[in-house]
Amino acid sequence: MSKVALIGDKTSVLGFQALGFDAYPVTEPREARNIWSEVKDSNYTVIMVTEEIYREIEDLLIEFADKFTPAVLIIPPAKGGQGVGFQRMKKIVEKAVGMDILSEEGKG
Repeated sequence: MSKVALIGDKTSVLGFQALGFDAYPVTEPREARNIWSEVKDSNYTVIMVTEEIYREIEDLLIEFADKFTPAVLIIPPAKGGQGVGFQRMKKIVEKAVGMDILSEEGKG
């Protein structure tokens, strides 16, 4: 069975526990660095982090950039996001297909 973990502020991640996910709430983003070292070796298939956490541990995620699992997803926090996850996905798609197909420019 696939395991899913979430790291983020309490408001953003605790609701996911009801869905069976493992939640790792933090009060300060820097706490995520210690949690990440525990979570990354726990056989999670998917690890979701809020935007603030992603910014804090981005340097630690490099080792997983070319690995199939765990998939690291960036989610907006409960208080609203700044599109960090979308921008990251946009760069990945652009690298994969060689052009920016997700841009709003040129549509219409």
